[in-house]
Amino acid sequence: MSEKLKVSTDDLHTAGTGLRTVATELEGLDKLMDAYDRRTVGHQLLHERLQDFSDGWDDNRKKMIEEIQGLGKLAKEAGKAYTEVDIALYDALVGKGKQK
Repeated sequence: MSEKLKVSTDDLHTAGTGLRTVATELEGLDKLMDAYDRRTVGHQLLHERLQDFSDGWDDNRKKMIEEIQGLGKLAKEAGKAYTEVDIALYDALVGKGKQK
């Protein structure tokens, strides 16, 4: 039984770039949360709850950013590796690189 492996290296590259963009956006949320103070929120208790959420979110966000960046890097590297294998297989099939 013959099965075909189809990989879109363009999609892998795009996914890698997109994941890195998401990670960058998540990093920027830090500054956004710092912009809110008690006067902006309008209520002390609400501000405290928002701050508690923000503090907890910081730890989780950092972990998410690391994971997303890792996935982005892997996607780009996989795209590059598939391209290199594809080129090597093509070269082997057409005899390119063989010295006579």
